Amino acid sequence: MDTYSENGLQSLSLHNLAFTVSDVEKAIQWYGDTLGFQVLSRETFTALGGAEIAFLQKSDIRLEMLWVQNGFLINEMFADAPAHLLPIGNKTLVLQVNDLHDATLELEAKGVTFAWKEMNLMDDGMPSTMIRDMDGNFINIFQRDV
Repeated sequence: MDTYSENGLQSLSLHNLAFTVSDVEKAIQWYGDTLGFQVLSRETFTALGGAEIAFLQKSDIRLEMLWVQNGFLINEMFADAPAHLLPIGNKTLVLQVNDLHDATLELEAKGVTFAWKEMNLMDDGMPSTMIRDMDGNFINIFQRDV
């Protein structure tokens, strides 16, 4: 039987989600203008021949945007849904809102690229709106359970 100490794995929580971007400035702009994230901190370091990092936050969600020299895109990871599910690896940032319809209308007004709008992912419901960020990464937004 596994045991966990109160201050060990029992205290596990999410620190941040990290992903590589093509341009930190564009990422800061897009995530700020589109979703309301604010810059917490920025750093530059020499790993991988030079890297820039920006930590963004909104509410209790913290994102780490990382740019490295010679970064490259793996096309299969950015296939249209549902083919994006085929490559093994991280798929999408999943968020939730109080009212999916209102959020979808706000995103439409911002001119974002949609994969789908208010689509039920299960036969009995589970509506979501999925968009792409400035690099084509998926962001799936669900309505918070009320």
